[in-house]
Amino acid sequence: MENRPKKRRWRPTIGIRTKVLIAFIVLPLVSIAAFGYFALSDIRKIGEYALLSSTVLGESAATDSSRALEQLGETIIAQKAADVALQCKIFIDAHPGMTIEDLQRSPEFQKIAVQPVGKTGYTILYEKSGIMRFHLNPELINFDMHNWRDKLPDFWHIFEKTFDGRPNSGYYDWQDVDGSIRRKFMAIVPVSGTPYMVAATTYIHEFSIPMEETKKKISEATRSINAHVNQMLGGIYATFIHFIIIMVIAILVISFWLSRTITRPIVALTEGAKAVGRGELDYRVEVTTDDEFGTLARAFNRMASDLKEHMSELARTTADKESFLKELEIARRLQRRLLPDQPPSILGYDIAADNMPAREVGGDFFDFIPMTEDRWGFVIADVSGKGITAAIFMGLSRTIVRATMTRTLDISSSLQQANDLICRDSTSGMFVTLFYAVPIPEERKLRYVNAGHNPPLLLRKGSDEMVALRGKGIALGVKQNIRLEENVIDIGPGDTLILYTDGVTEAVNEKGEAFGEERLKLAIRESRDATAREIILRIQDAVIAFAGTMHQFDDITLLVAKVK
Repeated sequence: MENRPKKRRWRPTIGIRTKVLIAFIVLPLVSIAAFGYFALSDIRKIGEYALLSSTVLGESAATDSSRALEQLGETIIAQKAADVALQCKIFIDAHPGMTIEDLQRSPEFQKIAVQPVGKTGYTILYEKSGIMRFHLNPELINFDMHNWRDKLPDFWHIFEKTFDGRPNSGYYDWQDVDGSIRRKFMAIVPVSGTPYMVAATTYIHEFSIPMEETKKKISEATRSINAHVNQMLGGIYATFIHFIIIMVIAILVISFWLSRTITRPIVALTEGAKAVGRGELDYRVEVTTDDEFGTLARAFNRMASDLKEHMSELARTTADKESFLKELEIARRLQRRLLPDQPPSILGYDIAADNMPAREVGGDFFDFIPMTEDRWGFVIADVSGKGITAAIFMGLSRTIVRATMTRTLDISSSLQQANDLICRDSTSGMFVTLFYAVPIPEERKLRYVNAGHNPPLLLRKGSDEMVALRGKGIALGVKQNIRLEENVIDIGPGDTLILYTDGVTEAVNEKGEAFGEERLKLAIRESRDATAREIILRIQDAVIAFAGTMHQFDDITLLVAKVK
């Protein structure tokens, strides 16, 4: 007997357009309720702002007035110093030939040099050399004010700038007899044509005292305004709350009626979705209308039919994909085995290296190659391309380089031979950039060849400048019979050599910006005191943090050699 698909029949009496029309009638009511809610919030914020503004305005007015009075005080003090300096000059000019001792014995000049400033301040006269000559306190006459350099640093900071005869002014803290500390303002002007300077000083608080009563009046007015604003806000809150309650009741009634009308066909579709979710792919939902619900029901039935077909196709392809992934994992493990587990022990060097492939397999590699019993060479390389093809070419290149470079000190010739072998075996047009270096610890030198690779960076001890290890030569595998330049550079204790592939500098962030060489240099400088392994980890962290959510599109390989 033929199995017929299950059907669920239901015919609505109201079309979808009518339902939408009703929804649009209800929408303004909902909008009004939402407006009421946000309006209450805004009114509350406006009230808080009004209260805050009145308070801040009062405080600001008081503060500005106090500052204006203080600035007036500064002007008065400076003018007093200038007046006394002019009086001193007039007296000295009228009594030529008088020595400082003569002036100190003159009661008339004493009254000119030491005059009151405000209620508690006074003027003084001293020589540009720093010797006090006239002061209200007799104990400070002929006193060397250099003794106040450490005792009164703020005072000394103003005072010492006048030794060359220039005027100066500023604030300093002064401790009273009762131990309290208050600000003083001091203005200093020269006595023209003499080796003397006049200083006028007093407590700046004397000029802002009239504002204390004004501050009290402003505070009382602010409290009165705040009370009035709070009263008005209470009335507005009550009106809005009543309005919102009425709107909410109306919306609940209308929404209940609409939910019964609209949700029936949705329930039918939900039951169909549950059935398909349970694996009943022959289940069908039938809504015999010409509105959007009918279209959705027909699309659902087509989806169930297509899903059944796709499930069969998926079962066939899943097995093939799992087999490919297993083979890819094997390739990844094999490639990792080609890279050294740990660096060799080279006298006087701390060496570390690491590789982060962009895919399961990649084209970057590094290696440590024995040259003699006590001599090692290290290499970093970047194969063009990515994925399986790059991984195969990487294995070929590494094998050839290791075979040609082992047990030989002739770097450039051996790499030229390796290039010829790679060109002969490469038919895919791929190439490999490579940097090969041999440390010579006993001579504090480094021999190297750069075959088209990113120039490694050498950070000298005690310097932020970096040397880029460049060299004449092109990538291996491009053409045969190339010439590679062998270079020698001094490398001493504390120097750090960083070899890297372009996956480091070409990593990009969400804005499309490249990590770049400058950020790499910054990361190196910030980790210069770390070990070689720690430097690699910090650079990798910097690249990953910079890239953010962007996927790594190129292999990242680093090799760091630090001279102990």
